[in-house]
Amino acid sequence: MKYKYLAVVGLILFLAGCQSSGDWENNTETGMPSVHEQRGALVLYKKPLFNPGGGGGSFCDGLHDVAAGKDVPDMRNFLYYACEGRYTLTLSGNKGTTLSLFGKFNYQKENGFMVIVKSDNQKLWVINLNSIPSGKWVSVEAGRQTGAYAVFYRKAFGFDQSISSLKWGQWWQGDTPE
Repeated sequence: MKYKYLAVVGLILFLAGCQSSGDWENNTETGMPSVHEQRGALVLYKKPLFNPGGGGGSFCDGLHDVAAGKDVPDMRNFLYYACEGRYTLTLSGNKGTTLSLFGKFNYQKENGFMVIVKSDNQKLWVINLNSIPSGKWVSVEAGRQTGAYAVFYRKAFGFDQSISSLKWGQWWQGDTPE
């Protein structure tokens, strides 16, 4: 039963992501699924780049839950880590919750990183990670389908496909993560 639930939620997330235009302005507004049970504060969804066989789904289509405050220096335990796909995410928690995603293991920044700071208590959803402007803080207002947040992104080729470690809280000194 558990796997059927995950498959249904994954399909909903995939179909909702397909509706997204990819525009920065619309990247959090289109197609938010109704997920009633989220085990972790962070849910990463890896949407396959390719769907061999047409409409039959993909074995590389899945969710990864992470508990609030649980740093993950190595994402290789995620069943779908090695699959070719792009990540989207949902993040729950209180205002001020801070999460950093890194494109390399052990919080290394050479392959890009993204810092998200929640600005309210609503769950937020980020569909197109690479559409966020690089090298500056950007504020995203709450919408019909997502909470408000601030995000800092240090762009790197393929970052949205290669998230490899996660860190909670502020790890940098000063105003700008570097």
